[in-house]
Amino acid sequence: MLSGAKLAPFFIAIGYFSNAFDGSPVALALSKVVGPNLSHLSWGLLFVIPVVIVSLALLGIHPLASITLLGQVLLTSQVTIPTLAIALALNVGGALSYLVSPFEGAIVLISDLADVPPTTVAIKYNGWFGLWFLLLSIVGIYFFIN
Repeated sequence: MLSGAKLAPFFIAIGYFSNAFDGSPVALALSKVVGPNLSHLSWGLLFVIPVVIVSLALLGIHPLASITLLGQVLLTSQVTIPTLAIALALNVGGALSYLVSPFEGAIVLISDLADVPPTTVAIKYNGWFGLWFLLLSIVGIYFFIN
C-alpha cells in the first residue's frame, strides 16, 4: 500500500491535466478535426488508436497522458464504433507502448543487463511480439464487441 502512494501525485497530475485539456480550445479543435476524418475508418480505428499511442510513446510522451488525451478526443467526436471498443483499443495501445518504448523502465533495465541499446530491446527483441499482440488484440476486440 505504502509503495503505491509514491505514484499518487502522478495520477493526480494526470487528472488535473485531463480536466484542463477537456475544456481547452485545443481539445475542441481536435474533436472537430478527428471526428470527421476518422469516422470513415469505422472498425479500422481499432488499428489506428494503438499505433498513435505507440507513436507518441516513441516520441517520449507517457502512455497514460496520451491515452487520456486521445480517449477524451475520441469519445467527444463522431466515431461510429462503440465506446467499449475505443477503451479496449486504448488499453492495447498502452500495453504496446510499455512493450516497445525505449523510454520504459524495464526496457532500460534489460538493455543495461544485456549491454545493448534500449532501442534494440524495444524494437528488435519485443517488436515481433508487439506486432502479433496488436493484431490478435484487434481481432479479439472486434469479436468481443460483435
